[in-house]
Amino acid sequence: MCISSTSLRRSGTVAAGTAALGVVSLLTAALLFAAIPENPPGDGFAAGLTGIFVLLSVIAGLLALVESGSLYFVTRLREPSERSQRALTIGAVAGSLSILLLVVPVLVARVFNILVPGPAWGPGIGLVLVPIGIGCSMLGVVFQLLDGSRTRART
Repeated sequence: MCISSTSLRRSGTVAAGTAALGVVSLLTAALLFAAIPENPPGDGFAAGLTGIFVLLSVIAGLLALVESGSLYFVTRLREPSERSQRALTIGAVAGSLSILLLVVPVLVARVFNILVPGPAWGPGIGLVLVPIGIGCSMLGVVFQLLDGSRTRART
C-alpha cells in the first residue's frame, strides 16, 4: 500500500515536534537538577521530589526522542504500511502530549516563577500517555517488520 507524500510530510512534522519536546524535557531535567542544593534544608523532602521529577523528565524526554526517531526513520528509510505509520504517529503524539502535560507546566513555573493553572488530572493523563506512546511505537515497528517480511516472502 502506498503512502501519500502529504502523509509522509505530516509524519516528518510530528517526528520533528516530538523530538523538540523531547529535548525540552531533557533541558528541563538539567535545569531542575542544577537547582537541587547539595545540602537541602530540613529533611530534604522537597529535594527528593525534585529528584524524582528530574528522573521522570529524563525518561519522558528519552522516550520521546526514541518515538520520534522510529517514526522518522521508518517513514524515510522504508515504505511503511498504513497501519505501521499510524501506530508510530500515535506513539509520537502520545509522547508529545505526555511532555506537554508533565514537563512544560513545571518548566514555565520554574523559568517565569509563575504557577501555571491547569486541570488537576493533567499530570495523571501525562503519566498514562507515556506507556501508551511506548506501546504504540513498538507496535508500529512490529507492524513494519511483519509487513516487510511478508513483502519479501511474496517476491
